[in-house]
Amino acid sequence: MKVGALGAGLALTILALLFLEPALANKFETIGGGVSGSSGIKRDWLQNFFLVVASLSLLTAILAVVVPHDNALYLNFGNWKRSAIVLFILAAAFFSFAWLI
Repeated sequence: MKVGALGAGLALTILALLFLEPALANKFETIGGGVSGSSGIKRDWLQNFFLVVASLSLLTAILAVVVPHDNALYLNFGNWKRSAIVLFILAAAFFSFAWLI
């Protein structure tokens, strides 16, 4: 029976997951562990991440509306309205995620 590269890669991945995971289990932070106050640091980082992603989504939505749509070679030539709407919705969702945290 011929295994092939995909089968060998899959077998190697499964073996690596089974044998490497117990060896690395104590090297990382556990769910209940960590330094005192680390949840506040993580919350601030996550809030800043959502704010940055929301700002980038808002910027690209504005650019989708403002950039001229007269060149058919632009990727956004025919669907700029849908792109702007989706990006505005994503920006609003990410801003609300940041506000809820």
